Amino acid sequence: MSYDYSKPPTVTTSRDRARLLSEEQRRQAQGAAVAAACVFMIAVIPLQALVLMLVMGAAHGAFAAVPAIGYGTSIMFILGADLVIGFIRRLFRK
Repeated sequence: MSYDYSKPPTVTTSRDRARLLSEEQRRQAQGAAVAAACVFMIAVIPLQALVLMLVMGAAHGAFAAVPAIGYGTSIMFILGADLVIGFIRRLFRK
């Protein structure tokens, strides 16, 4: 008995198996989307910190009462703000 390579293989799957496969694919797609969102949020932190540092520097130039902050301090402010926002979102989640 020889195999005919010109025809696609025929694989029969039940509807339940096909539904499980589609649910698994959907779960994997959702996981990939969450991972991409996390990578994006982490990649944006330095840009947010730079903008915060520049805004605080401009406010320090205009008003002497506003302290000038450095890049490291602005990163810590951004991380703290992200943590507080995440905590508040969890409090009001349905």
